[in-house]
Amino acid sequence: MLTTKNGEFVDEHGRVVNLRGINLGGSSKIPTNTTTNWLDAKTTTFVNRPFPISEASLHFERIRACGFTLIRCIVTWEAIEHEGPGIYDHEYIKYVRAILEKANEYNIQIYIDPHQDVWSRWTGGDGAPLWTLEKVGFDVTNFPFCEAAICQETFGQGHSTAERRKGKTFPKMIWPTNYFKLATATMFTLFWAGERFAPHFMVDDDDSSGKKVNIQSYLQRHYINAMAELLEHLNGLENIVGIGTMNEPSAGYINVADISKGYGQSGASSGAGSKELKYGLAPTPFQGMCLGEGHAQLVGDFSNGFMQHVLGKPDSWVTVDPMGKKAWNSDSNGCIWKQAGVWQTNPQTSHPVLLLPEYFANVDFGRECYLPFAKEYADTMRSVWKSKTQELLIFVELPPLEFSTTPFPEISSSTLPGAINATHWYDGVTLFTRSFKSYFSVNTQNHRPVFGYKKILKMHVSQLGEIKQLGNEMMDKAPTLIGETGIPYDMIESTTSKLIRTSKSITFRDTSSQQLAAMNHTMTCLEKNLLSFTLWNYTSDHSDRDGDIWNGENLSVYSEDHKCGLDKTDSYYIYDGLRAARAFVRPYAQYITGMPIVNEFDMAKGKFRLVYKLNGIKYDVPSEIFVPKLWCSKKADMKVSVSDGKYEVEDDDRWYVVKYWHSMASAEHTVEIKVI
Repeated sequence: MLTTKNGEFVDEHGRVVNLRGINLGGSSKIPTNTTTNWLDAKTTTFVNRPFPISEASLHFERIRACGFTLIRCIVTWEAIEHEGPGIYDHEYIKYVRAILEKANEYNIQIYIDPHQDVWSRWTGGDGAPLWTLEKVGFDVTNFPFCEAAICQETFGQGHSTAERRKGKTFPKMIWPTNYFKLATATMFTLFWAGERFAPHFMVDDDDSSGKKVNIQSYLQRHYINAMAELLEHLNGLENIVGIGTMNEPSAGYINVADISKGYGQSGASSGAGSKELKYGLAPTPFQGMCLGEGHAQLVGDFSNGFMQHVLGKPDSWVTVDPMGKKAWNSDSNGCIWKQAGVWQTNPQTSHPVLLLPEYFANVDFGRECYLPFAKEYADTMRSVWKSKTQELLIFVELPPLEFSTTPFPEISSSTLPGAINATHWYDGVTLFTRSFKSYFSVNTQNHRPVFGYKKILKMHVSQLGEIKQLGNEMMDKAPTLIGETGIPYDMIESTTSKLIRTSKSITFRDTSSQQLAAMNHTMTCLEKNLLSFTLWNYTSDHSDRDGDIWNGENLSVYSEDHKCGLDKTDSYYIYDGLRAARAFVRPYAQYITGMPIVNEFDMAKGKFRLVYKLNGIKYDVPSEIFVPKLWCSKKADMKVSVSDGKYEVEDDDRWYVVKYWHSMASAEHTVEIKVI
């Protein structure tokens, strides 16, 4: 049983729990039958994502041997309801249940992540079914001509310099720019605030009543019902601890002060600002609307480098001419925002004219849009969840802080009980440049350069600390679990740290690799804030050629192509295929009989340290520290020292557990473990 108290996760004994887990998996965003027609969404299937049942035991054994006790299980709305509104894929739902039952055999807890990125596969990401776009009148086949979305499947049909260059591959990390393009921004605006910004847009309901409902109600109800259908069929699985509201949602156009000037300024009186990601062609919101109706526009074209990240300036300007193509299908009434009176076409010149530049301004997205949805969502999930032992925790995610247009809202425990702050964090510069430099970085909050590792470490520790404070100060002392964090393994000019078996021992190739340093840096920043987290990610079918099998990403901690061929009888076989394993497979205290002060591992010294103070609870169980055999193959190689009390070391096949019972004579206790 997992509950919360005073900003911490606690178990049934009242011990503080440090949750460490993994996102499973990267390829779960896309169907299993990816070779089929991109537009044939009805006959697709997500069965065997993240892996076939027959392979589950080995993967879960490996995940557990890494010290991961929690899985953020990736599911998408499309996977559940791809065939049409209200038509659920029960074969997929049965498969998900079978996978989670298998995870339970390895004592792995689960929280369900309703995953999306930039709305859907047809808008450059994953998540929603195709019929949601068709319902609002979009023609996805024309998106590249109108720059309404950039997708790997249609790359080369657009107008950017990158697309026009022969032999140019799909750019790494360009997919998030879709948050600021017509299709994604429109869908999210309608989902969150259609009743406010598109009150005219009524659609036929699906209940045979013949009545019409606003598109906001229609989309939200289908999304909530789809997740409720899945959760209801997972009843009885006691390893499920919670469910997320939605992965990395976008506010769309909501709270943009002036749609002719881009997303860079918010319309909130609080002064909160957004930081639009400009990479490739970056039309303003108004330009996007014009392009969607076939009007040519002069658009800035940005590279992924100094000009963008520091100066915020385009490398060039490109005339984008849709050549008669429109983002809207012939059966629709055209641009929804034109219908709403935001803009019109001059009858004399046929040129677009902006009428209401501040149409979307002065809305508090978190308070006015997200919270009402989250409450209805949580109430529905709890109404179908029948567990008698595990309260359903609700993992809260708002738009990524880098893109947020309004402040993080106050979320009281009475409004959203059992809420968890599941905000994400990445070392953004490393993620987007695919290079880790210990001597240089950029502060993504103010775009200023940062020199020297001590300052970089301080900056990132501070950023994570600020995220943790959101849970403490804005969510009634809710615990924080960083829902996603990790590193790109396809770093430029670097070799991945990889297991190598010699005749005498297990060693690592290139132990100074960028990947090892970058992952250790991320882990250190998390540990200094005493944070729980789920790394992004574990992709069972990862390969060097295809990466995580989604948009060219390459963040999986495991790869089939990085196995060194260890025999199953080898004690290190379970680690085979892991990348930069020493950085994330490391000792840590899983259960603490007090309030933690330090729970850190020094990778260079091979030294773990736990410090905690008494919290007024008298425990009849010990603190427990996970020590992987990757670091310490023999119990005799481990040196344990304690400040007081007693300890014992248990051999749990793939790892050791150091159990520590403190003395009541002192208020503060320390455990140190040397593994090399």
